[in-house]
Amino acid sequence: MVRALAVLAFVLAAVCAAMGVATAARADPCPPTTAPWRADATPMSASEPVALTVDRIDACSSLVPVGVDEQRRIEAPSVHTPEQAAWYRHGPTPGERGPAVLVGHVDGDGRRGVFADLAAATAGDRITVTRRDGSVAVFSVVGTVQVSKNWFPTRDVYGDTAGPELRLITCGGALDRTGRSYTDNVIVSARLVGRG
Repeated sequence: MVRALAVLAFVLAAVCAAMGVATAARADPCPPTTAPWRADATPMSASEPVALTVDRIDACSSLVPVGVDEQRRIEAPSVHTPEQAAWYRHGPTPGERGPAVLVGHVDGDGRRGVFADLAAATAGDRITVTRRDGSVAVFSVVGTVQVSKNWFPTRDVYGDTAGPELRLITCGGALDRTGRSYTDNVIVSARLVGRG
């Protein structure tokens, strides 16, 4: 059963508000995740996520909860803080059964966003989510796609899954300067492989 996600049939336009081409490199690269973890793909109990790290693309951020806006689109962190990622609070928490959804900007205010390099994620890349209860959910990327906002795969992204999964979403494609938005979405899918 899809958890309160029917409202998300619209494209994630709010995530993709473009405020200029990103040019500045981040001054504080993410340290690689080195904490020990054990292989275990069984679902975890609910616990809000507080931080995210994607080692290979040097992405890390605290996580803030978001819902939907007046247009019934998923909210996003302010474009003026493009380094901030968010968790869709009406879905599963990362590690629970089902698809937990995290969103972030590709750029904003002329700076690189937390998901500036998300399109470069490849199968096997590790994503680590720290949770409020102190546990860590470790995911492995299974695929990355770039799709037109006109054909957003709502069911594939938000539909129920047999086990714990993760979706990372940002913008991609060409920048429509008139609409101040990108033409596509980049979607990374990952599956739970362990915990720490």
